[in-house]
Amino acid sequence: MALLSQLGFKLQKLTIISFDDQKRTNEKDKFEVMFNPESVKRSFVNKFTNDASNPQNQSNAKFMYSDSSRVSMSLIFDGTDVDQFGAEIAFRQLRGTRKSVTDRIDDFLKNTTKIKGKIHEPRFLILSWGKTLNFSCRLTSLDINYTLFDRNGDPLRAELNVSFMEDHAPEEQVAELGLESPDLTHYRIVKSGDRLPLMCQEIYGSPLYYPLVARANKLKDFRNLTPGQEIYFPPIEK
Repeated sequence: MALLSQLGFKLQKLTIISFDDQKRTNEKDKFEVMFNPESVKRSFVNKFTNDASNPQNQSNAKFMYSDSSRVSMSLIFDGTDVDQFGAEIAFRQLRGTRKSVTDRIDDFLKNTTKIKGKIHEPRFLILSWGKTLNFSCRLTSLDINYTLFDRNGDPLRAELNVSFMEDHAPEEQVAELGLESPDLTHYRIVKSGDRLPLMCQEIYGSPLYYPLVARANKLKDFRNLTPGQEIYFPPIEK
C-alpha cells in the first residue's frame, strides 16, 4: 500500500462526509474507511395502492410515491495492522497516532449516529466513492459484530453492517423530478384513511410533493396522520 502511494498510485477509499445542515453546505468531518467494501447494495421502492373505487379490478395499481432509496454494505475495522508495514506501525506508535478498533468505531459513531447538540439529531451525510456512490443520506441502522480479541478482551477486528437512507433536501427532490404545480394555498383536515402522498395528488396533481408538505408542517412521520389534524399545503411556483 505504501509502495503504491510512493509510485503515484493512490487507492480511492469510500469516504463519509458529515454535515450539520440538510442542504449539506456546512461540512464538519470526513471519515475514510480502512478497507473498501466488497459489495454495495442499493434498493429502490415504488409504492402503489389498489383503486378503491374499482374493488373488482385488483390489478389496477395506483402509484402513490417513490420511497427513499437505500444503500447497505459491510465495513471491516481491523487492529492487527494487516494493511501496514513494520516501519509504518513503529512510526505511528512513536507519534501516538495509531488507532485501535475501538477508537475507529467511536469516530464512525461520532460522525454518523450520535446526536449533535446544535441540531438535536444525527448529522446529514454524503457517501462518496468514485463513480459508485455520491449519495446524500442518513444512517438508519448499524450492527457491530466483533470477530477477534486480544488477551485483554479488547477488540482487534469488527464488522459493521450499515444501512443508509437517501435524504435530499425537499427542494432538490422536486427540482430533480421536474414537477410543476399551481400557485395555490390549501388547508385540509385529515380524515381517517388519508395519506399525505394521495392528498398531494389531489391538490397538486402529483404525489411526489409530499416531502415539501411534510417539511412545511414539521411532520416527523408523514405516514401516520391523525384524523382531525390540519395540514397546510403551501403554494409551489411553476
